[in-house]
Amino acid sequence: MVSEKFGLRTKLTNDANAAAVGEMMYGCAKGMKHFITITLGTGVGSGIVIDGKIVLGHDGFAGELGHTIIRPGGRLHKGTGIRGVLESYASATGVRETAIELLAANPSEESLLKNYSQDELTSHIVYECAVKGDEIANQIFKFTGQILGEALANFVMFSSPKQLCFLVV
Repeated sequence: MVSEKFGLRTKLTNDANAAAVGEMMYGCAKGMKHFITITLGTGVGSGIVIDGKIVLGHDGFAGELGHTIIRPGGRLHKGTGIRGVLESYASATGVRETAIELLAANPSEESLLKNYSQDELTSHIVYECAVKGDEIANQIFKFTGQILGEALANFVMFSSPKQLCFLVV
């Protein structure tokens, strides 16, 4: 419909791949031919560009770095049913899950996070508590950062990008 309406060639892709194309044309990767765009939000998305082209694979689903296993046997990813994928730890949902786990593992430790029920707990609340100096909230972000850093180091080693672009959505 877009092609018909505007007379433009149109392709459909996921948000992270579209973000990578946008960054290549207008953003942090303008003029680059080798980079990875990582989108962090309710999930972990990625758009991998090599030789100026998005890596799609034979079926259009290559480059789903959020679904790579980084903790074998780890948390169950509700969307894929796979255990230990990056998205289960480094997404907003993963931050919330880490908060629930750490609060349960440290019942006697004081935390601002204990002022919220599990239903109320969000990654934004964890962030607000961390900014206020809450020890458990800061442990959550340290843990999340460690996992994300390890995964990104692996992604860099396999693709040798010139740059990583991060978009927090």
